[in-house]
Amino acid sequence: MLKKRVFLAVPVDPVEPVVAKMEQLKRQFYDLRIKWVRPENFHLTVFFFGEIPAQQVPLLRELLRSALKNTSAFSFLLTGPGIFKKGKELKVLWLGIKGSDQLYELKKETDNAVATLGFLTEDKPFRPHLTLGRFLSHQSSSSDLENSLKEPHLWEPVEYEVTNLILFESKLFPDGPQYDPIEVFPLLP
Repeated sequence: MLKKRVFLAVPVDPVEPVVAKMEQLKRQFYDLRIKWVRPENFHLTVFFFGEIPAQQVPLLRELLRSALKNTSAFSFLLTGPGIFKKGKELKVLWLGIKGSDQLYELKKETDNAVATLGFLTEDKPFRPHLTLGRFLSHQSSSSDLENSLKEPHLWEPVEYEVTNLILFESKLFPDGPQYDPIEVFPLLP
């Protein structure tokens, strides 16, 4: 059975402010082993569907089209960096997103809509973020590292307008994933 790996996301445009921050963090964490995200792949994930049967994609597209048709455009602030860990092991380096209520409402409405097709949300709360890189295995966190991420001078928030969402197919390759748009869902002005 043919499967597709798909997710719904907010594209990040322009990417230049994110690239500038990523370059700063590359210099700051030169001694850590991090697989950096390519700028064309920056996005805010709203829902990760995983690998689903290809014949389910048209039904998902129709469901999302219907669920998002009355959603208005909104904005969010891209804020400072942080780290996701598993125990003490470093996993993901990210930039935070301070969302408006509309972002959380969009997530809730999307979750409710796709639940009708059997897609369930994760047990953990929605923590909107923009992944900059993934730590290669067996690297531990330190208080110096975590304290360096909390310095306020590191990042001036940048406002982003959300005018559409995109259902992407993720194709995995040895040099990193490639994200191909399946459908763009424009939001109301």
